[in-house]
Amino acid sequence: MKDLMQRRGANLERMRDLDASFGYPSKGYKKIHVAGTNGKGSVTTKIASALTQLGYKTGLYTSPHIYSFQERIQVDGVPISVEETSLLLSKIMEISREATFFEVVTMLAFLHFQNKKVQFAVIETGLGGIFDPTNVITPELSIITSISYDHMAVLGGTLDEIAENKGGIIKPNVGVVLSHRATLEPIFKKAFQEKAPVYILPPTEDWMEENTEIAKKAISILFPRAPQALDFSALPPCRFEVLEKEGLTFVFDIAHNQDGLKNLFSKLEKTFPERPLFVIFGMSQDKDLSFAVTFLKSHSKEIYPFDIENPRIVRKEDLQTLFDTPSTSLEEFLAKAREENGIVVVTGSAYIMKEAKEQLLNASNLELALN
Repeated sequence: MKDLMQRRGANLERMRDLDASFGYPSKGYKKIHVAGTNGKGSVTTKIASALTQLGYKTGLYTSPHIYSFQERIQVDGVPISVEETSLLLSKIMEISREATFFEVVTMLAFLHFQNKKVQFAVIETGLGGIFDPTNVITPELSIITSISYDHMAVLGGTLDEIAENKGGIIKPNVGVVLSHRATLEPIFKKAFQEKAPVYILPPTEDWMEENTEIAKKAISILFPRAPQALDFSALPPCRFEVLEKEGLTFVFDIAHNQDGLKNLFSKLEKTFPERPLFVIFGMSQDKDLSFAVTFLKSHSKEIYPFDIENPRIVRKEDLQTLFDTPSTSLEEFLAKAREENGIVVVTGSAYIMKEAKEQLLNASNLELALN
């Protein structure tokens, strides 16, 4: 896997050089490093919230964003400002114009955390682990939330290859928390090589409960005497986010791969038994669209293809062909969902969420759906 990634130009040298150029802003505060196919955004958010509750000034670095770029970098729940972003970006670009997008944004986070004098930072990997720009850090604790199929063109086509890549965040003598979904041989092999203590969480029926248990375990390892009353309910936007509007029930969730969609629909069927699922779906072109089409056809009452002005997103017309769905208006789709007491599920990609919310919660659309 390492050879494969290096042949594709992946390495950490440029990120290390960039870090050194600024005097190592990745250092000077304690860090928790989180990788995984699914769940890492929720886990980082929950841990950051708990650390803030414990009285620590806490940075959070996560991706992608839903509403604005500034969501990716926060301190105690407050996003970096547009002005701070602009100032720091100009400094980074003065040093390096060859850095990749994720290298630049990662350095932006490090510099912001340094400027704000955080005591802890919870850092989510962007892609994989071993050559992710965040992997220049040495954390207090590493976490791998899950291993499943996603980004196979980059991370490898087997679960072992994906696990080897994500296991690259494991550091010498630094503990690693694993969900049962991440207990693959390459992870254990890496932990053994690095003499890293391993903490394995038992299976749970609900993936959201599992993310909470991972966050609780991380805090209990770092703070054995932490109060039991800490609130771990914090979540990023659009993680099984349920909204009621004018008699319609909406669920927004960024599930975009096989395990994500399976987990989402399992929870939908348990949470809303006997209610039909009306799915609004858009997806990036680099995802497993074939699986998504087959899966959604068998788990949805009706499907409304959705796209946005983003070249990464599959065109609505192409989705209509794949799903073999007749052309209908959003208003007609919502009206039928309300008539049948259905749940309107918006899923497939983080990139569609902002525009989908704006359209779906727009009063005029809902008024038409009610008539």
